[in-house]
Amino acid sequence: MSLPTKFSFSAIVVFWVAPLWAAGEPWSDEFTPPPGDYSWIQLDSGEWLKGEIIALYDESLRFDSDHFDQIDIDLDDIISLHSRGRFVISLHQDRAVQGVLNIRGQQITVTREDEKLEFDRTELVSITPSAERERDRWAGDISMGMNVRRGNVDISEIDISAGLRRRTPVSRLTLDYVGNTNETDNERITDSHRINLAIDRFTGRKLYWRPVSAQYYRDEVQNISHQGTVDTGLGYHLLDTARWDWELRAGVGGNYLENVSVEPGEPNGEWSPVGTIRSDLVVDITSWLEWEFLVNMSFLEEGAGKYQHHVVSTLSTDLVGNLDLDVSLVWDRTEVPQAAEDGTIPEQDDYRMIVSLSYDF
Repeated sequence: MSLPTKFSFSAIVVFWVAPLWAAGEPWSDEFTPPPGDYSWIQLDSGEWLKGEIIALYDESLRFDSDHFDQIDIDLDDIISLHSRGRFVISLHQDRAVQGVLNIRGQQITVTREDEKLEFDRTELVSITPSAERERDRWAGDISMGMNVRRGNVDISEIDISAGLRRRTPVSRLTLDYVGNTNETDNERITDSHRINLAIDRFTGRKLYWRPVSAQYYRDEVQNISHQGTVDTGLGYHLLDTARWDWELRAGVGGNYLENVSVEPGEPNGEWSPVGTIRSDLVVDITSWLEWEFLVNMSFLEEGAGKYQHHVVSTLSTDLVGNLDLDVSLVWDRTEVPQAAEDGTIPEQDDYRMIVSLSYDF
């Protein structure tokens, strides 16, 4: 007895489609991302994701998906990429090209108005959105904390920090300032200022060169009238994931120290070679809480302090928009403080806790 034609056709469809559906296989081996408002990436599992390309550094692509939000994907897990809009593609040997980006297997294609360029995937260093205006390359933050008390004791204390950063696919410029003043009963208790300037050149996926780094420091309580450091060195990205960002830097250079006062007969103004080590760790504990731990060390001759460090541990909590609440612990140390004119020797260590509001822009 033969089966009805309708039943036979349905059975064939079930037998062919059900195993594919159960195994999660695509309906077709070929898929071409449609034009529109999204970039597309294909994983080595065959799955496709659509969204926005934030950037690619250190062999990790930061991708903003409507479903998954911002995620980090290893470059090795991506077999195809189709971008929407123009990007700056940084390659080895300090080369950079700009255009619409496509990756398929080991081949990179960059399409510009009048030509199509092709590169091998092993040459890729970074991908960043094309900045149409100069101000798109800049970002910064400013933070302020204040303590004012009047009555039996008059206290005015102000803590200010600010930072500016300019980023391109092959370079980074940073400028930071940290200042703290405290006046109690019309007497200056604290007056410290620190300015840092650095220029970085990215030479690989993780390694970068710092051609020049400069720091100016002033702290009259530590008997430091002026201290300037200029050095050059290398940096390395130990970690760069969705939650962890850790950089190490080391350099060598020169240091000049001038004290507020010195003992009679002692010279004032000391030049010294310097070695520097800096560690900067940033951890996203939750979506609204961030911890940064910064250590900046300098190794000097004994007449210039022998050893100094600046350590800052900051918890930052999102409040509203770009406004954050920061709580910082600061530890400054000079191993061999220089004696003042009256023979007094400053303490080796200074500690501060700072509560401030910060704004990112």
